Amino acid sequence: MGAKRKSLHRRTFLFGCRFGLLLLAGSLPLPFLLYLGIAGCERRPLPSEKSDATVVALVNGRPLLKRDFEFILPEDYERVLTAEEKEAYLDRWITTELLYEAALKNGYKVTRDIEVRLDQQKKELLADRFLQEIIQARAVVSEAEVKAYYEANEYQYTKEFRVSHILVNTPEDAQDVLEQLKSKSFSWVARRQSIDKHTGIGGDLGYLSKGNMIPEFEEVVFGMEVGETSDVIESEFGYHIIMLTSIRDARNKLEYEDAKDEIANILMRQKRQAIYDSVVNELKQDAAIDILDEALGWTMEQATDTLTESP
Repeated sequence: MGAKRKSLHRRTFLFGCRFGLLLLAGSLPLPFLLYLGIAGCERRPLPSEKSDATVVALVNGRPLLKRDFEFILPEDYERVLTAEEKEAYLDRWITTELLYEAALKNGYKVTRDIEVRLDQQKKELLADRFLQEIIQARAVVSEAEVKAYYEANEYQYTKEFRVSHILVNTPEDAQDVLEQLKSKSFSWVARRQSIDKHTGIGGDLGYLSKGNMIPEFEEVVFGMEVGETSDVIESEFGYHIIMLTSIRDARNKLEYEDAKDEIANILMRQKRQAIYDSVVNELKQDAAIDILDEALGWTMEQATDTLTESP
């Protein structure tokens, strides 16, 4: 069956402020985290001299102040962080101080490459602050918008969808599956080609509802007719072809009150992305941008082709 893959049923993870700072090192630039809705927490103002100067730790005699420590924590850290998580933040901070001291003692200095990275981070932080203020001012989701979304998409919240699928490793295998489906039944092909654990039952995943399918499935399933087979769908698990076999009323209908928070988050992400796109596009239209392909050593067309061809 090839490499072991994750379960296809979505698991819910708390992925927000409490882990954000731990993930930023070596991760995406701050502005991109913000616009994708990953940052998920309000940025507090920088600590002032009047902030709490209580010493929370001493590292080789050097004090670490509470006001500086609190700045790296989520806004409502007292509520969202456990004692163990607070200790993890503090330990990470102390570790950084120790490594910094060790680097200085061993003759390490701020070199040109570090300065370049710092300059880039400064730009990203300033851009983040600028865009966040715009987004906070413009991105507002009203109760009426949430209700309208629920009513327009009530079908998704009140129905269950029986789905079968075929999972393969490569886009070439997926295209081969589509060819076979022209003359053979879905279950026949699934039993012989799919690498998923549901192969033995013809790829049948049973009845699924909104929230317990991977996002890539939801985007397609809700627009399908019973008996219809999808095109190739790419996800973190591989390449899928799915078939909608039946629809029924949900046993546990997701009422408006239960769905409204999720809907508000969906609409907020959409608005944040739309505002980001609008601001960036306007800036690009007003700017004079010349990309010198010869200096780069490759053309933008080549880069686009490479990205398109990547599996």
